[in-house]
Amino acid sequence: MRKAPDDESGPLQLILLRHADAISDGRCIGWTDVPLSDTGRAQCTSLITTDGPLRQLLAGDSGDLHVESSDLSRARDTAAAISECVEVPVHEHADLREMHFGAWDGRTWGELEAEDGERLATWMAHWQLAAPPGGESLAHMQRRVATALRRLTQRPEPRVLVVSHAGWIRLALCLLQDRPVREMFEITVPHAQPIVLSVARRPL
Repeated sequence: MRKAPDDESGPLQLILLRHADAISDGRCIGWTDVPLSDTGRAQCTSLITTDGPLRQLLAGDSGDLHVESSDLSRARDTAAAISECVEVPVHEHADLREMHFGAWDGRTWGELEAEDGERLATWMAHWQLAAPPGGESLAHMQRRVATALRRLTQRPEPRVLVVSHAGWIRLALCLLQDRPVREMFEITVPHAQPIVLSVARRPL
């Protein structure tokens, strides 16, 4: 096990990466396990080429880097492509998953509007408070993200790469940057584009 640095109060370089493009077909995709698209697989390759956005960020001593990924295959496969290049193992965690949409997960938005339109409209109007049927409320997901961030910001390595999902990353940025959660959808999180932060090693 890697020894913690003498100065654990020093900043941590936290790299947040949304998984590469996945096959969604206009569906509500939360915990539904969908594969990467052809575009996504190409993005994985371009991430780690010589001039790719991650190559310089992840260069150096592999012992200084910790990699975690959501256990859903679109994130896991993205992380695996990176891991193979930099020769650092990937640690999978379910608490890095996207929001759980319950009974809506995996269904097209058109189907939901036609078959469960009233509940969908209520959720969309009150998304900060309401939860999808059988799914996860924003408050529950926020607690899950905060728990994961406490774990990640206490890692001894100076660099931590997290491969996750758009909703998870938006909430993480709100928590790390003291932004109101109501602004989370104002944050753009493209597929396979790293977001680099310097964060304090402290519980959130």
